[in-house]
Amino acid sequence: METKKYYDEFETIVGDIITHSEFQKLREIDHHGNGLYEHSVAVGYYSYRVARFLGMDYASIARGATLHDFFLESWQGKVKTGKGLDRIKEMHGFSHPKTALENAEKYFDIDERQADMIVKHMFPLTPVPPANLGSWVVTAVDKFVATHELVFKNTQPIKRLKSMMSKA
Repeated sequence: METKKYYDEFETIVGDIITHSEFQKLREIDHHGNGLYEHSVAVGYYSYRVARFLGMDYASIARGATLHDFFLESWQGKVKTGKGLDRIKEMHGFSHPKTALENAEKYFDIDERQADMIVKHMFPLTPVPPANLGSWVVTAVDKFVATHELVFKNTQPIKRLKSMMSKA
């Protein structure tokens, strides 16, 4: 029953985000072999739980974390035209936090701390470190969730190895 209480509270905090028509578009974007919507909500939920456990402003962190990957186009296969440093800046890992922040500001009322959570969640790829503890929570949780998705949900190592070996 305790878990349901947390789910209900989280849903109350971010309900306007996860039901918003623009945010719902994340369901159509692949992310680590899973959906970007599911990834974003998972990062929001687990950031909320960590922040709540640590006695932090869990509502603000839940909202910033849920919006951390609010970019609306698939990055796989996107052609990069820049050269040198400009090409690096075009790469998804470096560029999507800014896009996510622009979308979050366009559709939702976010504060300065939430903006920091969104734009710096890819640290150390984004060279400026997070400016507040909530941003560090989101950064760590995002990496944990992404690793879990890659290792346990997407890769299914034995199945993929067998598939690759049968094609060889």
